[in-house]
Amino acid sequence: MVERQNRMINMPNLLLIAGNGRNVGKTTLACRIIEQLSRNTKVTAIKISPHFHNFKDSEVIFKTDQCVIIDEKQDSPKDSSLMLKAGAEKVYFVMSHRENPGDAIEKISGYHKNEILVCESGGLREFIEPGLFLFVKRTGDEIVKKYLSEYSPIIVNNDGIDFDFDIKRIEILNNHFVLKQ
Repeated sequence: MVERQNRMINMPNLLLIAGNGRNVGKTTLACRIIEQLSRNTKVTAIKISPHFHNFKDSEVIFKTDQCVIIDEKQDSPKDSSLMLKAGAEKVYFVMSHRENPGDAIEKISGYHKNEILVCESGGLREFIEPGLFLFVKRTGDEIVKKYLSEYSPIIVNNDGIDFDFDIKRIEILNNHFVLKQ
């Protein structure tokens, strides 16, 4: 379900994971959540990067000057491939300029209306109102991306071995993400 509210897209069927920087555990957490959820429901995963990488045109399903959407099917060490291995039925790797990655999400959600989406993106929260918003950081580190605090994320600390968040609390009710208490 996609609903625009003052340029903000309301997507209660989307779980968004952002992080304090690189190598804080965003993909590891995303993969654990995908593995847990995919036992009972179909999950589509999305990895959004503001960096444009080399790609094969055969993999591209949508392309503009602002974004490229790739249907991930490769078995590789890339984050998007790891999401596929974790159990996502479909994975999209999106390269989008920081100005509006929401356009790519609107395009993808058009392909997957009312499906459960798990997305790893640092900049998407400014454009999307997700069902759940998780922010991953290393235990003890100060939050660097303070602007994301205004969106009231659930802070998930990673001590390098495990997270201080129980993913079994994540539930899907009426195609909306909720947390069990």
